[in-house]
Amino acid sequence: MEFDHGRALPRWFVLTGDIHIEMVDKFSGGNVHPDRVMSQWVLVLMSGGERTFRIYGEEYAVRGNEFFLLPPHVRHCGVKYDTHQAYFVHFRADGAQIAPPAKLDPDSILLPLYGQVPLELHCFDLMEYAVRHRAPPFFSEKFLSSQIRAILYQLSLTMQKRALWSKQENGMAYRILNFIDDNKGRQLQTQDYAEAFGKSYRRLNTIFLSVYGMTIKQMQIVLRIDQAKRMLSSGYSIADTSGACGFDDYLYFLKVFKSKTGMTPSQFRSSNADSAGFLPDSAETGSRE
Repeated sequence: MEFDHGRALPRWFVLTGDIHIEMVDKFSGGNVHPDRVMSQWVLVLMSGGERTFRIYGEEYAVRGNEFFLLPPHVRHCGVKYDTHQAYFVHFRADGAQIAPPAKLDPDSILLPLYGQVPLELHCFDLMEYAVRHRAPPFFSEKFLSSQIRAILYQLSLTMQKRALWSKQENGMAYRILNFIDDNKGRQLQTQDYAEAFGKSYRRLNTIFLSVYGMTIKQMQIVLRIDQAKRMLSSGYSIADTSGACGFDDYLYFLKVFKSKTGMTPSQFRSSNADSAGFLPDSAETGSRE
């Protein structure tokens, strides 16, 4: 028995408000999942073996590097005797069942009933650290809540991305993002993207827009302005910053920077002058801005 990914989409839940930890621990051995209705949420990260359970009239089996989330006030029970290794946490939080996400919402914790733990993240390490610090003299409810909240947010963002985009689209969009970021100082043309990725710029732009919610050119501006703010905060002149961030037209840089930040480059630079320990570039401020 295993996840039937051909069945209807798994139920999704939203968690809101504060998270209060009731218990965090790990288990290694064999048993049958308890038949119970709990008043807390239960999050289980499977590090090995198999865990079977029944909820909402359906049976599930989760294995290593997978997770499941059991909502409060809903009866769940085991299906068979399982041998497994897992981390688990019981916690209280406001929440409700929702429809699968229609768009990315990184500010919220949105999770399906089950899913795969992203291998590139450190959810298991965070859980192990929380388990090791669950008792005095290290115990802190605030600390444990922060660790579990981090895990929930990491899982949430990954599950939302997987629900909204295919693995190929997500991977391609991320590669495009890195390409944009690595070439902020160049005036990239549409053929540069076609040559780098072997697809038409129009197709690449469609993929990128579906994942990041903005076009390639819009993301170029976002990343260039972010770099410009870092450079200005570090004491670079406005002219040097403009060129290094890929703006050949100085006046266009001034216009774009103000539209994105609400300040001119000289105003932004002056606002950071005291803390950064440099003087505003008065020559550029007076002569060119």
